[in-house]
Amino acid sequence: MLRIDAIAKPQSTYRTRVPGQPLRVMVVEHDETAADALAVVVGDLGHTVCGVARTEAEAADFALRERPDLALLDVRLGGGDGIAAARRLNLDHGLRCIFLSGNSDHGTMARITETYPLGVVHRPFSHAQLKVALDLAARRLR
Repeated sequence: MLRIDAIAKPQSTYRTRVPGQPLRVMVVEHDETAADALAVVVGDLGHTVCGVARTEAEAADFALRERPDLALLDVRLGGGDGIAAARRLNLDHGLRCIFLSGNSDHGTMARITETYPLGVVHRPFSHAQLKVALDLAARRLR
């Protein structure tokens, strides 16, 4: 007979979020200029950018090493699909995402919603819009 307490529980790969602390954010953006600008804005909003990834593979490797609270992720990665990357980050690392998108067409939005994102910020966006998305994400991650 199998005892319930003998069943191993899966270990979480992400760190426990402490309310009130700044978020540790991974930026996943293929465009270097846009990634640098996002990192500055996230820092200005009081959060910590723990790294920048340019591809899905870099993001997965970085998530494993640094265990960020969330990924701020472009829907279109140069040569890759940000939505597929978000699925992989969530399945493999338990990492949730806020999407950045210049597209609001029905097909793209339907694919995004299937990943249960923490938020979606449409480009061009303001600091205030990104702040609201990060604040809501912090509350959802508690």
